[in-house]
Amino acid sequence: MTTRTEAISSTFLWRRVHSLMGLWLVLYLIVHLIVNSQAALWLGDDGSGFVQMVNSLESLPYLQVIEITLIGIPLAIHGYWGVLRAFKAKTNSGSTDGSSPSMKYGRSKAFTWQRLTSWVLLFGIIAHVIQMRFVDMPDKIRVDNQEMHVVHIKDDPGIESLAKRIGVTIKKDGSNITASAATPGKVILLTVRETFKSPLMCVLYTIFVLAAAFHAFNGFWTSLITWGALLSYRSQKAFLPICWVGVGMLAFLGLAAIWGSYWINLRA
Repeated sequence: MTTRTEAISSTFLWRRVHSLMGLWLVLYLIVHLIVNSQAALWLGDDGSGFVQMVNSLESLPYLQVIEITLIGIPLAIHGYWGVLRAFKAKTNSGSTDGSSPSMKYGRSKAFTWQRLTSWVLLFGIIAHVIQMRFVDMPDKIRVDNQEMHVVHIKDDPGIESLAKRIGVTIKKDGSNITASAATPGKVILLTVRETFKSPLMCVLYTIFVLAAAFHAFNGFWTSLITWGALLSYRSQKAFLPICWVGVGMLAFLGLAAIWGSYWINLRA
């Protein structure tokens, strides 16, 4: 008696790995936006919640190793396979001349937006990492044998009041300001605020956050089907409203940081 075995295709395995990395990144995105939302004072006075959480994260041992292992590698794997799928994907939710099918159903449109948001996220994540982890990352200097974290920002009417409330030392040189503090959280808060002084950056990050929110929970819904958690049409349809609540939650958290860190709460 012989037993027949069939090899599992590499495509099948890659799809499962892609799905698992996506699930992990959804969890990370939720935590990331919860932290960032506190820059808008929703959960703390003068961003104290944001400062405390950033200080805790920045004090982790082997932080760079953790970031590369738990964030960088999953992003690279999910992004690589996602780009391959985006190139091969054929959307069918738009109008056509009749030579190809036009299926203007909800899930067809969701498939199209999943592919479009993947491109927004590809370029948005690269730009975000470069800006926040390299270009705008606070410098470290030693003053009187104490390590200080320093950022350079532009003057505005509310900066002196805010600096006093959160305990940041500022030095003015015309319209330029050097802000320093003993902990990174306080000056990173000012960096976030400085970024979102620009209406253009607010608009770009709004698009980025909305794309991330939709991509995350539409992908979450799809992954539940991939792993057999939602097999029937009834269960799939019933779970869609829950995913839309997730989209709204992520959008709110992200937009709170964007529009609340300067234009609403910390402007004066």
